[in-house]
Amino acid sequence: MSKKRENLWKELGRPIYVGDRLQANLTGITAVSIVSMVLGIVMLAINISQHRSPLILASSALFVVAGTTSAIASFFYRARRVSEFCAIFTCIVTFTFYAVSGSMNGFSVIWALVMPIGVSYFLSVRAGIFTSLYYETLCIVLFYTPLREKMSAYYSDIIMTRYPIVFLTVSSVTIVAMINYHRMALREIELTDHLNAEVQRQAAIAIERADKLELMNEEVVNMLAMAIDAKDRYTNGHSIRVASYSEALARQIGMPADEVKVLRREAMLHDIGKIGIPDAVLNNPGDLTAEEFKILESHTTIGARILEKASGMEGARDVAEFHHERYDGKGYPKGLKGTEIPFHARIVSIADAYDAMNSDRIYRKSLMPDAIRSELAKGRGTQFDPELLNAFLKLFNRGILDDMQTIGYHMLFNQE
Repeated sequence: MSKKRENLWKELGRPIYVGDRLQANLTGITAVSIVSMVLGIVMLAINISQHRSPLILASSALFVVAGTTSAIASFFYRARRVSEFCAIFTCIVTFTFYAVSGSMNGFSVIWALVMPIGVSYFLSVRAGIFTSLYYETLCIVLFYTPLREKMSAYYSDIIMTRYPIVFLTVSSVTIVAMINYHRMALREIELTDHLNAEVQRQAAIAIERADKLELMNEEVVNMLAMAIDAKDRYTNGHSIRVASYSEALARQIGMPADEVKVLRREAMLHDIGKIGIPDAVLNNPGDLTAEEFKILESHTTIGARILEKASGMEGARDVAEFHHERYDGKGYPKGLKGTEIPFHARIVSIADAYDAMNSDRIYRKSLMPDAIRSELAKGRGTQFDPELLNAFLKLFNRGILDDMQTIGYHMLFNQE
């Protein structure tokens, strides 16, 4: 039994005022403290005017300790412990003086009936139990001992005989109710904590799965890029280089990091349609016939068809289909013009053209830097978006693109 009481006492010591509940409680304590301060001022003025010296101390305690100090502690410092101490101290001092002196013809004993619930609710059940036991003991000493004769000057026989019983009954019911309230509040907090922990656990699992799925998507994209470029040894690494150039340009113009990541993936798949182009056309070292050129151009529409069923890959589909459109409307496959061309496709178009000029191809060697700069400049406003091209040329002139030329699949997969 003592073990149960010990556990109950420990349980009552656990705080139930946390989070939003704590803020509301501190606001309530502040309000009660201000009311106590005003009441203390009124009672102090009455006691001074009536020259009731013993009660001046009680009124001062109500004003200074319970009112001012508690209000400052709860409002400015959010210190519940200080407010709890102030309340216990004030209850002991104030009600002791008022009970002993028989203030207001004994009416002060009625005030004490609200003490258990007020202290228990706003501060703690432990504080309510402590102050209630103290006041019950005080009443027993005053009314059931030889002091009863002296107290008869202030209290009637019926008050002295029955009040300790009434107070014990009221305070006991109040304390039991507040213990149940405290325990239910603890269960609510525990349930909330459990639910929050479970939500966090499930969120962590979801994030882990999303990360794995993201990694899987990246691996699939990389493998597709390998498959695309493997059809021609001269274009080995082309897709990843175009992706890197596109990423550099996107960062240069201040594109958000999330969008840069999406753009890089789209650029990796810009030539996916070449999987459907015959090797005889794709690897032809000579001039293409008009019919062969039409077949080569179809890699844009083939790529769009491959990606159109892929959920969440709408941007990649547009890049695959429109990266050969020209800003002046003379590109293919649809002859889109200016801003009709999707923004990401305009970025990849510049990166793709740069890598084509900066790499050895089956039909020619790579161009010199000055020649590349000249060709890019010629395309300003005709083949390329002029603003994007200006930003790309800044990267080119600063040498930022030079190291990307050597990027191949051996770097992508960390292989020798």
